[in-house]
Amino acid sequence: MWFQVTGTHCNLQCAHCFISCGPKSNTHDILGLDVIRRYLNEASTLGVKEFYFTGGEPFLHPEIADILKEALKLGTTTILSNGTLITKEVAQRLFQISSQSKYKLEFRVSLESYREAENDLIRGKGSFKKALSGIQALACAGFNPIITITDWSKYGKFTKEMAEEFQSLERFLNIPQLRLKKLPLVLLGRCAEFARPYYESERVTEKCFDNFSMDNLQCATSRIVTSKGIFVCPLLIDDQKAWMGWGLKEALGPYTMESPACYTCRTSGLTCKNDDSLSYETHTFQGGKELKILAKDTVRKSVNEFYAAAAMQPQKELCCPSSYNPADLSHIPHEVLNISYGCGSPVTLANIDPGESVLDLGSGGGVDCFIAAKMVGEGGCVIGIDMTDEMLVNANAARGIVARNLGFDNIRFMKGFLEEIPLADECVDVVTSNCVINLSTQKEKVFQEIFRVLRNGGRFVISDIVSDKEVPLSMKQDKKLWGECISGAVTEKEFFHITKKLGFYGLEVVNRYLYKEVEGVKFYSITTRAYKYKKSKECIYSGQYAIYNGPLSSVSDDDNHTYPVGIPIEICTDTAWKLSKPPYKGMFIISDMQNKDVKISCGPQCC
Repeated sequence: MWFQVTGTHCNLQCAHCFISCGPKSNTHDILGLDVIRRYLNEASTLGVKEFYFTGGEPFLHPEIADILKEALKLGTTTILSNGTLITKEVAQRLFQISSQSKYKLEFRVSLESYREAENDLIRGKGSFKKALSGIQALACAGFNPIITITDWSKYGKFTKEMAEEFQSLERFLNIPQLRLKKLPLVLLGRCAEFARPYYESERVTEKCFDNFSMDNLQCATSRIVTSKGIFVCPLLIDDQKAWMGWGLKEALGPYTMESPACYTCRTSGLTCKNDDSLSYETHTFQGGKELKILAKDTVRKSVNEFYAAAAMQPQKELCCPSSYNPADLSHIPHEVLNISYGCGSPVTLANIDPGESVLDLGSGGGVDCFIAAKMVGEGGCVIGIDMTDEMLVNANAARGIVARNLGFDNIRFMKGFLEEIPLADECVDVVTSNCVINLSTQKEKVFQEIFRVLRNGGRFVISDIVSDKEVPLSMKQDKKLWGECISGAVTEKEFFHITKKLGFYGLEVVNRYLYKEVEGVKFYSITTRAYKYKKSKECIYSGQYAIYNGPLSSVSDDDNHTYPVGIPIEICTDTAWKLSKPPYKGMFIISDMQNKDVKISCGPQCC
């Protein structure tokens, strides 16, 4: 479901705008929060799962933050922007809103070229620098916005049209992996004057849809709300023939594809949605080739079925078999070991102490939980969470045997998803997982949940599969490769970026080895460890110093403080707390407070 949230009001007047937005345009008016809330409520009764806010420029709307809060209560939300009004303060506020929702907030920012002069030719002088500043603000706040670019290759405006050229912006923008969405020109509105109008021959006919599923078109599954009612799609809000009514139910009727813009959709495979390879069923690539990609729900269902079968019939070569110390397994039934599918041994590397509470995500048959149970002892507790019923049956069957062998019962298994952990905030000391996060299509949400359930100072120890380059789309359509921990792998760089931007610190690579190479992509098994830290409300400078013991000439922490060996560096109380705890414990000499009466507030530049 789409909202033309600011109508055609925009701070830019782009030369190719297909609905002719601009500072003085009032073809469509701004939608009020009450109107949007009413349509959102109706949409939720109809099972709408995704919401998009466009304009105009949505950040001109004075209530945009409250609007996004409302949408994020109901589903994944995307805001389409030219990026020029996004400041650091705006981005930080949006991240706070996003972190409080179980649904994802996405951004799409438009650029015409990776060259300033070419971009500003279309979008106006100064727009390129402002847009890049907006993208950087989003990246610094923890988002990875999609950059939308337009295909000008047929119209001779720019000298180069290769999307790869945008890679030159990746390092400058400080984002881990450039996400590009390339759109064809829609020859309506101002674009018809700047490029050219549609030719008379550029129309769809009934023959265009022979042996073609209408479900491939966006208009089969979405509608857009404007101040003038509901239209069939964002391209046609100036076409009265595309008006579908005032209520969502009446707007669900069929649409006769009369507009020349329908020709662009049909021939290019255009969809205005976020065509993330894991979100939508059909992708059209250069040359008209269509490729079916697994949708998120499909991935979860497929993985569930895959491991349900693996729970019933052991598969020796599934994923990459883990090797454990026999002493850690002496109290565990042999049947459990036969259905243990992992890529490492995170529990044995987690330095678990007696009395701690441990959460294992994707616990499967329970082997890592059973190992942890022995480590935490009778005074500790272990929780295993898995979504596969067959695995949970096996784990619970073995639980009684393990309890008898240990002499105490400190394990619980629960059904749940990695993205929606069914536990309270800050309730565990350690989170482990063994080759399961790559099976999720919402990895950032998984790490948000891990951060939420960990106590301050708690840690995760995770073994998983990462790649040296982005996994090709062709591999992401393979259900078997998903189950084998291949298709869902992110790059090592992206994996580390996600964990750091969510607030984890002290990230360590505990183990790493090459798992396999598939179609030129190298996949590595890595075991990582990191710690949760929440900034205190009363962080101050109180005369404390840290001295780095060596042996390196200097080191830098996650807050960009640099410590030359042997040199006292003044630190705030929060930094003193972190440096005195693992993984830094023993690396620094932390002085006591020199003057308890001197208290200087710690600012953002500190930590």
